[in-house]
Amino acid sequence: MEMDKERLSEVLTLSRIGLPEDQYQEVLDRVNDILRLCDKMQELAHEDVAPFEWDVKKAPARRADEPVRWTGRDLFLEEAPVRDGDFFRVPRIIALEDDGEGEE
Repeated sequence: MEMDKERLSEVLTLSRIGLPEDQYQEVLDRVNDILRLCDKMQELAHEDVAPFEWDVKKAPARRADEPVRWTGRDLFLEEAPVRDGDFFRVPRIIALEDDGEGEE
């Protein structure tokens, strides 16, 4: 499997990762090296490898999962730069293009 420049650009856009045009080739080479390694690993004989099994008897003891009310909520919310009731108000950072809404 190989990735081309067009597909890399699509993945970067979907991931919201900005990459200067002059670094595309370096990143593309690295991604293709990883994909080639994955292809080689697919060729390994793994039919006789036993699946991993968790030994429950040797597992560490677990504590009871009981809800505990946290008393620091109000103190934590007081530190918010911008607050809307019981919530932090944060700027919108995930948008494909400017939708006309102002950042808050």
